[in-house]
Amino acid sequence: MSTVVAPLVSFRWRSWLGAAVVIFVINGLVNILAAIVVPLSLSLGGAGALGGGGVVFSGDGDAVLLGRPLEVLRQTDPKLDALLVSSMLGMCSQMMQFAVVALGLAWFALRRGERWAFWFLVGGSLIGVPYYVIIAATYAAHGAPASGLLAFLPFWAVPIAGLVVGFIGLRRAGIALDRAAT
Repeated sequence: MSTVVAPLVSFRWRSWLGAAVVIFVINGLVNILAAIVVPLSLSLGGAGALGGGGVVFSGDGDAVLLGRPLEVLRQTDPKLDALLVSSMLGMCSQMMQFAVVALGLAWFALRRGERWAFWFLVGGSLIGVPYYVIIAATYAAHGAPASGLLAFLPFWAVPIAGLVVGFIGLRRAGIALDRAAT
């Protein structure tokens, strides 16, 4: 026996809340795409397969820390190459796990107007920022460029847009619900 749960709001795609759902679905899909493309590239081409993108942070920064470009690791140090590629594969598996959960939250819970889903999507999308700030500081402390931090801005800009749009959408939906109740 299944139970149908009524949505908290009357959902419309052409609304602030609809836009927030679209933004968080796009965020999930971008993470899925990255979690597929990066491991395939690295598995086929080694730690240097991403070119200037780096395997950990940035191509230039990674090369400074390693003392050589990533592109030569597969030939000069295959075990280190395998370690870096394997580490990235592990990170990408976690990225895929997040993406699948985020898509489910956006599609099934946020679309119903569940505020908790909104905050989990925002928090889950932005929780990595402090980690990357620490990585940038670590690179800088070792004389490596920390400019790789800029490459992650699009991954943070999308959920920040979702935060703003979703906050407005849930607030307006909440106000509409309050008025309908009176």
